[in-house]
Amino acid sequence: MAKAPHSLFARVYDLFMVPNDRFGLRHQRERLCADATGRVLEIAIGTGLNIPHYEKADLIVGIDNHRGMLRRAIRRTWESNAPVDLVAADARQLPFPDGSFDTVVVGFSLCTIPDPAAVLDEMARVAKADGSLRFLEHVRSPRPRTARVQDRFHPVWERVSGGCRANQDTEQILRESPWKVEDIWRSDTGGLIQGSATL
Repeated sequence: MAKAPHSLFARVYDLFMVPNDRFGLRHQRERLCADATGRVLEIAIGTGLNIPHYEKADLIVGIDNHRGMLRRAIRRTWESNAPVDLVAADARQLPFPDGSFDTVVVGFSLCTIPDPAAVLDEMARVAKADGSLRFLEHVRSPRPRTARVQDRFHPVWERVSGGCRANQDTEQILRESPWKVEDIWRSDTGGLIQGSATL
């Protein structure tokens, strides 16, 4: 996965996300998780901000390669409607058998993970044949002016955001993966997408 952020990043991450949640991101998290059913795997679960929003999951397994983030996620397991297992793991080598999960969830992680294509392959491996993927990701905007702004601020943004590449064409990477994108929503600026996919 991504280079593990400094421990300070884990401590300030939730504070960093507060204004984003107030300006609509919380609603997007709810949409991301609400229909995730059965055995759910969340990639790069971080501090567990999504945990309270799973309504239909039977089990939530969250992986992250940063133990500082996972320690902070533990406290949110008490807010869950389903059992939660937190696992320190690299998304490029998931420690689960083939076909283990009904739903895979990834939010704001494919833009940070160094090899998102490999991770999408691995996510497909551990999903059941009729499994689904739910995603919420930063992407390169199709609007030239917005894309130029993303490119300009990318070096600074990547440093302060734990490695996020907001100008990455994550949508295209998704479409070239084993997953078949079925539903997609794009923000007004074009820099954020949310949707679902199947195998």
